[in-house]
Amino acid sequence: MYYRTREGEIAAADTATSLTGLYGKSTTASVQVPANVSRIVGCMVSVATDSASNAAATFAVILSGDGLSQGSETFTVASAGVDGSTVSNGATVSAIQIPLDIPVVASNQVSIEGTVNADTGTPTMAVTIVFA
Repeated sequence: MYYRTREGEIAAADTATSLTGLYGKSTTASVQVPANVSRIVGCMVSVATDSASNAAATFAVILSGDGLSQGSETFTVASAGVDGSTVSNGATVSAIQIPLDIPVVASNQVSIEGTVNADTGTPTMAVTIVFA
């Protein structure tokens, strides 16, 4: 199995944001599909928000690129509700593992984006894609 991770802030509600970080290392939102794999078999996702705005929100991961043989995929990964004092109300979703079965094209690219449907302040997301 091969693991590829990207992380970053989500720019705004209802906006697909490329996750281009790798914890201080220079990178892009795209990951190269390893040469000897045929599928994405899972992902691990973690979400956090500073809860600076009161809202109930759901978060999703969007995968796209020529490395996906059947086109883009979007799947819901987390939710958070913020109610009350925004100064004391941060929200964190522990890393979850999601089984997937997405065919890929070896050696091509898959872009990773995060999105949220409501303004909770400044949310961040980390996504690890598992290839096999």
